[in-house]
Amino acid sequence: MKMNQLPRGLRNHNPLNIRVSSTKWQGQDPVQSDKSFVQFISNAYGYRAAFVTLRTYQQKYGLRTIAKMIGRWAPPNENNTTSYIKRVADGTGLDKDAQLPYTDKEHMVRMVMAMAVVENATNAIKSEVEDGYKLAFGF
Repeated sequence: MKMNQLPRGLRNHNPLNIRVSSTKWQGQDPVQSDKSFVQFISNAYGYRAAFVTLRTYQQKYGLRTIAKMIGRWAPPNENNTTSYIKRVADGTGLDKDAQLPYTDKEHMVRMVMAMAVVENATNAIKSEVEDGYKLAFGF
């Protein structure tokens, strides 16, 4: 598939479609031509930003389940949040209300892979997601 035919999140190397904000992300592309979504230099850095955001949800807001994290990530005013939660829970094989600490690499990678499917309607490349986790947490 040609780059211009890829979903927007993959064209931007931002598979989870993180919106532009005041945050200056590690791995952010110096050229930002998309006014709504951050552009990264690689998918791994896009995934890194997602993992850092999910860690913030856990540490700052106490959101530790798939349902609570997705509820903030994809609010009902912009998304079918209930469907998003179900698809991510199904994709991880976990209950939507199971505790999911960001230090649980296996399940966090599965969660972010499932989120990427919802965001881009195509499967994530596991090695890129794992690279993003390692860039975020060093392990």
